[in-house]
Amino acid sequence: MILLPSLFLFPLAACASSINVYHRILVPNSSQSSFVERGILDSSSSSFQPSSSLSQHFTQFAEALRGSISHGDVDLDRVLYQVALERNNGEWDVSSVKLCHLPFISSETIILHIPDHSTESHPHAIDYFVSPIPHNGLCPRSSSKALEFSVSALTTFSKNLAGLNTTVSLTPAELPPLPQLRTPPPLTPAGEPVQPVPEKSFLQKYWMYIAALMIALLLSGGAPEEEQQSGQK
Repeated sequence: MILLPSLFLFPLAACASSINVYHRILVPNSSQSSFVERGILDSSSSSFQPSSSLSQHFTQFAEALRGSISHGDVDLDRVLYQVALERNNGEWDVSSVKLCHLPFISSETIILHIPDHSTESHPHAIDYFVSPIPHNGLCPRSSSKALEFSVSALTTFSKNLAGLNTTVSLTPAELPPLPQLRTPPPLTPAGEPVQPVPEKSFLQKYWMYIAALMIALLLSGGAPEEEQQSGQK
């Protein structure tokens, strides 16, 4: 039983009293298997209770993968483990990880996205993450030995689920930040952009001050010459 952080108790109280979480494997180019119940999120006790048949499910997943291998080539890098919520209209909201990573993980995180209004009480989306995974995110080379090893590892993983660290959290819906739009340019009555007034040059702006300065310099330069000529007489 996995307890939820106290931060999420209030949003959880606004959700449905029990939320079923489902899972399955998806093998490309083969018939899709049905989702089976992975566990129940109980809002009254603020806990997540895994299904009592969870270990059996993973054993069945391993057998399904082995059956797909026997019927043809399987690209291990495209086989997915899916966790899902069933919506009110019968559709599924699904989050996927590569199945090849699953046997080697030590922790998993389930994030349920809840509405921020009271008209809908059921989560509208789910995210599922596992750790650790390879830095490049790739599966082992797709060979018969790699596939058989993945099947055996998945069967072993089904027996070690008790030690898996599972974290469940609820997060309210958030709107993305609004874009910062520039003010549109003003338009003329004809619908054309208003052309800005050409900026005046330095001389056009300050010619009167320059002219006054030149006149002042001319006047101040003539007086000493008249005094010198009068002194020589």
